Amino acid sequence: MGVEKVFTKELLDLGYISIGNIKIHLVITDVVITTWVAMAVVVVLSFILTRDLKVKHPSTKQVLIETVIIAMAKQIKDFSQTPVFPFFSLIATMWIFVAFSNLIGMVPPFHTPTGNLSAVAGLSTITFFSIYYYGVKFHGIGYFKKFFEPVFILFPLNVIGEFGRILSLTFRLFGNMLGWDLIIAILVLLTGVLIPVPMMLFNIVGDIIQAYLFGVLTLAYIVAGLKVEEIDRKLSGIKEDWYEI
Repeated sequence: MGVEKVFTKELLDLGYISIGNIKIHLVITDVVITTWVAMAVVVVLSFILTRDLKVKHPSTKQVLIETVIIAMAKQIKDFSQTPVFPFFSLIATMWIFVAFSNLIGMVPPFHTPTGNLSAVAGLSTITFFSIYYYGVKFHGIGYFKKFFEPVFILFPLNVIGEFGRILSLTFRLFGNMLGWDLIIAILVLLTGVLIPVPMMLFNIVGDIIQAYLFGVLTLAYIVAGLKVEEIDRKLSGIKEDWYEI
């Protein structure tokens, strides 16, 4: 890993598009390509690993995948104390995708997408809109009353607080991943390739932890404004015990 991997390279300039008075510069960078590769890897592996599943006499591959899925479901259940069904697809996908995005930077010549502010901002934007999607889904339009609580005069501060949480989520992941890339790059320059190799093990663990924390914080922001009893009432007809093994 060299210093050049820490910074974004423009690969293709598609020019500008105008929306009213706003000009948007369309550029394909190495981060965009790496993100596409990470998405493709996740999709292809998901397709391959979910073929030929069996109820009786499952293969080692199937047992491993089911163990991971059940572990994620239990984490969501233990953390949120709500039914897993509404949140599992989003949170599990975030864990898997962010983990792959973190780890792919260890493979030359790819760049770590989560070490780029734009990529992380995109993930945080998904979190931002997910908060209100689930809020309206379970509480209706009345969910937005929270902006006027405990008194309506605090509306501006509540709005700032909502954006502040997303900004903190963005810069936490971005700062951690960019900082680690810089540390590895500096060590390579100072000591050569062989010395930092043991640190790659810590890098793998750290990347997985960062992915886990991003998903957990996303879940925390979503459930913070929801009432558990309302979720239980709307999902009372769903039997959910597949992960209780």
